[in-house]
Amino acid sequence: MAELICKMPEEMTLQFLSRLPPKSLMRFKCIHKSWYALINNPKFIDKHLHLYNKDSYTCFLLKRSVVARTQTIKEEILFSFLYAPNHNDDEDSHPHCVVEDIYFPTAMGLKTKGHNIELPGSYGGETIYILGHCDGIICLVYHSGGLVFYNPSIREFKIIPPSCLTESFSCVGGFGYDPKCKDYKVVNIVPSGEDSYDHNQRLVIYPPRAEVYTLGTDSWRQIKIDYLETETTSFWPDIYQMCYKGVFYWLGHEQDKEYLCYYDRLSSPSIRDVILLYDTGEEVFRTRLLPDSFKDLGLHALSMSLTVWNGSIALFGFTYWGPDIESFKIWMMDDFGSWTKHLTYETIMGIYLSLVLWRSDDVVMVANDGRIVSYSLSRDRVRYFPIQGVWGTYQAFVCVNSNSIVSVKGGNKVESRYI
Repeated sequence: MAELICKMPEEMTLQFLSRLPPKSLMRFKCIHKSWYALINNPKFIDKHLHLYNKDSYTCFLLKRSVVARTQTIKEEILFSFLYAPNHNDDEDSHPHCVVEDIYFPTAMGLKTKGHNIELPGSYGGETIYILGHCDGIICLVYHSGGLVFYNPSIREFKIIPPSCLTESFSCVGGFGYDPKCKDYKVVNIVPSGEDSYDHNQRLVIYPPRAEVYTLGTDSWRQIKIDYLETETTSFWPDIYQMCYKGVFYWLGHEQDKEYLCYYDRLSSPSIRDVILLYDTGEEVFRTRLLPDSFKDLGLHALSMSLTVWNGSIALFGFTYWGPDIESFKIWMMDDFGSWTKHLTYETIMGIYLSLVLWRSDDVVMVANDGRIVSYSLSRDRVRYFPIQGVWGTYQAFVCVNSNSIVSVKGGNKVESRYI
C-alpha cells in the first residue's frame, strides 16, 4: 500500500493522507522522508484536522466516576470519547453510539487500572479534572495542581512547567486556542493574599494577579488585570467555562476589597455574580453581567454553565430549592452582550445534573441512576447513551475536532481556523 501511495501525484497523496486516522499517520511518518516532512507541516496538520473529523457525529469528551469512594476503596475515574449521531430519530431511545475509553501512559504519573485512573487519598477533593479540550488536546489538572497537555490520538503528552507566580497558593485557569498568534494557551488567575489590620478588626483582600502560558514558547508570563478591579472591589473567577474565538470565559463574582472584620466577609462573600472574559487578541480582561432575572431567584441555588449553542453564547442549568430541582433554564446572549431567556422547564423527571447543550434543542444530562442521557427539549424525550457512571464527579465537553496530529511538544502549529 505504501508503495502504491508513493506513486500517486502529490495532490492526490495529500488528499489521501489527510483523511487517514492519526495512528496511521504516525506510522506512515517512518516510511518516507517526504511523508515525514508533509505530516509535520502545519498546513497539512490543519487540513487533516478538518477533513478527518466528520460532521455526521458529535463527539463528547466525558469524565465520570466508575468506582465510588468508600473508607476502604479509592475512587476510580474514566475518561471517554462518546460519538453520537447528529440526526434525530424519534423512535430510537437507544441511538447507535461509539464509546472510546481514553488510555493514559503510565509515564504521565497516573495510577491506572486498565483505562481507569485510581485517585489518591481518601478525600473527595483529590481528583483530576479537565480544564478544556481543543483540537484533540486535553488539558488536565492533577490533584497536586500540576497541568498536563495530552493528545490521546497520538499518545503524546507534555507536563507544563510551574507557574511564574511562584508564591500563588491556588488558581482558576482556562485552556484554549489564540487565533491571533496561532498557539495554544493556558490563562491562570490567582489570589494575591490578604492581611488583617487593627488587631484583626479590618480585613484587606488584595486584587488578583494573572499569567498566561504559551505552548509555542513553553513559558509563563504575567499579564495585566486592569479591568479585574475597581477602586473598592475586585472580580474573581469561580469556574472556567470555555474558550470561543480566542476569548476565555469564567463564571465569577465581584467582591469588596476591604471588610471591617472577618465575619463581615462570611456574611456577604460577594456583591454579585458576573462573567469574566479574557480576550487573547487584545490581551485584556473584561466583565459581563449575568441576566437580570438572576436577581429574582433569591435564595434558590444554581448550577449554571456557559457554552456555545446554535452559534451563540448560552447560559444554562438547574435552579434548586433545597435538595430538589425546581426548573431548567436557558438564556441566550446576543452580539451586544444582552441576555434573553430562551426557555424554562419546570420539571425534568429522573435527572439530577445537566452537562452540555448540543444539536438544536438537546441537553446531555446525568440521570439519577448514573446513566448519561440526551434530553430533547422540544419533544420531551430521553435518549439513553451506552455509558454510565456512579455517584461522583462528571464533566462533559463537545469536541469540535476530537482527533488530531497536533503535537503538544510545541513543534507544530495550526495555521488557520474555521471559526
